[in-house]
Amino acid sequence: MEKVYITSSLVKKIILFLAIAVIFEASCTRNVVKVNREYNTAGNLTPIPANFVLTKFANSISNEDSTVLFNGYIFSFDTDGKVTVIKDNQTTTGNYIELHTSDNKLKLGLNFYNTPLSYLNDYWWASVSNTSIELSNPSAGKVLEFSAQ
Repeated sequence: MEKVYITSSLVKKIILFLAIAVIFEASCTRNVVKVNREYNTAGNLTPIPANFVLTKFANSISNEDSTVLFNGYIFSFDTDGKVTVIKDNQTTTGNYIELHTSDNKLKLGLNFYNTPLSYLNDYWWASVSNTSIELSNPSAGKVLEFSAQ
């Protein structure tokens, strides 16, 4: 059986490497942002009292405008978290959820199961009024706008 000798030089190198790794890890600061979120669920959502048409769906990063895909769709947002979409007398449903941040900002999460509506699936920063819904996802460059019908 062959004997393996660990030299003091090797031990010193290992200790030095571990010390540098510990110092490096300790010197890294992590910015943890704590966001208190309140999720509104079915039956507890802000009423959006109108039918809406999609007037803009664009991506500023890729310079794509996909608004034309949604011509003829009518959206209604119910207080039970359901989004009803009608086009050519065909009804499709999806879901939405509200997210209120501690600094009083609103996010809407949209979820549909079929295309092209599934292209809208995302969590969006939101501004909602009786006449318009403006949604954006700045990190993805996406903008989505609805106008009351």
